[in-house]
Amino acid sequence: MMKKGVKAAAAVLVAFGLSGLYPSASYGEGSAFKDVPDDFWGRDVIEWAVDNELVDGYPDGSFKPAQAVVQNEFLAMMIRAYRPGDFKPAPDSSDWASPYVDYASRLGWPVVQTSVIDRNASARKALTRGRAAQLLASASGRHYSVDDSIRYVLDVGLAEGKEGRSPEGFGKDDTLNRAEAVTFVQRLKVNESRLRPSPGSLEVYDLSKLNPVAYANKAYGFSFRLPAEWEGKIDIEEDGDSVRFIHRASKSDGGLLFSVNVGFKEDYEQTSELIRTVYLGAKGDRHVYICYPSDVQYSLEDAKSGADYHNLSDGIKSLKPTFQWK
Repeated sequence: MMKKGVKAAAAVLVAFGLSGLYPSASYGEGSAFKDVPDDFWGRDVIEWAVDNELVDGYPDGSFKPAQAVVQNEFLAMMIRAYRPGDFKPAPDSSDWASPYVDYASRLGWPVVQTSVIDRNASARKALTRGRAAQLLASASGRHYSVDDSIRYVLDVGLAEGKEGRSPEGFGKDDTLNRAEAVTFVQRLKVNESRLRPSPGSLEVYDLSKLNPVAYANKAYGFSFRLPAEWEGKIDIEEDGDSVRFIHRASKSDGGLLFSVNVGFKEDYEQTSELIRTVYLGAKGDRHVYICYPSDVQYSLEDAKSGADYHNLSDGIKSLKPTFQWK
């Protein structure tokens, strides 16, 4: 019966404008950089970042993946990944950083202002992983302390810890390097459809408040919590090994936000080769995973419902941390 999951999943691909975002398993014969060997953990994402003009290599043919990143470089990577329509780069290359800092400041992100950059040495210091996490959380529409930002990015999959899922295990005081920076930005691009403003007031991170409503699957005995903003906006259709979560306002155009499928290990592996999936967990031989839709599921002529669809889809990333078996 569980083979039905892979059949249902065969109809789903990424619908959020992410084509070209995911790096392929390899980039042909050999690395583009002499200091990024084929077996380097960040090789593919470095190639993605260079191909999408977030960063570039050096004239000597190196990338310098271990080189420290400063605030303005990280901001530039984030903003270049999205190329927002209201961002205008500097015409003078000698002051390339100011537009990036100003743009981030307008969004309310915690940045050191360009106007005080010469008087504030922190703007020239290497960015820590903790401060990078805070910028990632801010770009996701949150306003957390460094420690709460780390908890947030770990929970939603924007980053991984070095030695554990705590601020210390994350290495919050460690210097952010170029390979880590482009990896963080790529994950942000996957999780967020746009750069978001950060609220003015400091928030306290609480995953249960972000996801207060629970969905429980009685047939297989698993559950996860849904974002608060989904309440009254989605329909849930259970069909054997597949559960469809549908944007109610876009239902006439499909409206599928995602499906949750249950299958054997080989079902999940085959599906993951074809489409974007998020693995949730396994119990015995049952594997549970999220699949994204294959085409546009909302009306392109209805800007309001399209925007609402995308806002709801941004909440999918918060499901995995709350997934559990009975």
